[in-house]
Amino acid sequence: MEKMQRTNIGYMPSIVTSPGYLHEFQLQQFQYFVVIDFEATCDKEKVPQPQEIIEFPSVLVNSVTGQIEGSFQTYVRPTYHPLLTDFCKELTGIQQSQVDKGVSLSEALVMHDKWLEYKGVKRTNFAVVTWTNWDCQVMLESECRLKSIRKPPYFNRWINLKLPFQKVFGGVRCNLKEAVKVAGLTWEGRAHYGLDDAMNTACLLAHIKNLGFRFSITNSLVEQSVHTPSTLHQPLPVIYCPRHADPASTYCFCGAQSSKFLIPKPPSEHGSIFYGCGNFTTTLGALCPYFEWVYC
Repeated sequence: MEKMQRTNIGYMPSIVTSPGYLHEFQLQQFQYFVVIDFEATCDKEKVPQPQEIIEFPSVLVNSVTGQIEGSFQTYVRPTYHPLLTDFCKELTGIQQSQVDKGVSLSEALVMHDKWLEYKGVKRTNFAVVTWTNWDCQVMLESECRLKSIRKPPYFNRWINLKLPFQKVFGGVRCNLKEAVKVAGLTWEGRAHYGLDDAMNTACLLAHIKNLGFRFSITNSLVEQSVHTPSTLHQPLPVIYCPRHADPASTYCFCGAQSSKFLIPKPPSEHGSIFYGCGNFTTTLGALCPYFEWVYC
């Protein structure tokens, strides 16, 4: 059985020994993977409404080496149900004193964003990774809507690792801890403690990568639609996008390099030029609403 070794950069799997699904090396679409696993307020009989994030962990994985290059963690102070239930404390291992000293969710998002910038990730092509869709599609989205928090748009699309796992391991349906065992890895740490869950998810991700799987986005909150000339002239909301001297060299906030588009003005071949998300197809249009006119 393959065991995860703890190093000065975190957990990482040792040499791959699992049989089956061995492919030749495939270049990944993304340069980095940002693995998250939120913990939230909970109770045994009934989930508190609204449910709020109490732990915000993130683990950075290099897509080329598969190594964990750093981790981020902060506790988040709930406002609607500030007192954790006994069940929640026992399940997660998170204590009341830790969330009392925690930050607001909006502060946690800013801290995490600055951490990604410090690690040099924000100007690369990276993808958020979760185990199931709950973290981004349900928990973070609902709390940000409830509290009118503007979250970085890279949380609007993600890789649900459960789907690649099922493809690689023959459709096996199980929870994260069981998936780690099925993959031949050894679970490290405490289940339902966010940072440990994220670390184990990151190691499972690296293991699947080493087996030759090429990852792609599995889910998105961004509406995919075909943009027509009438809608292109309406500025689309841009929450974050790196600004450079040359828009052609920028990256959309989703991590894809921006693409150049032209709205023709017949009969001339000239027209209005704009830059948009590089994740674009003629059928679905652009994946993200990055939009910038070029006046010339």
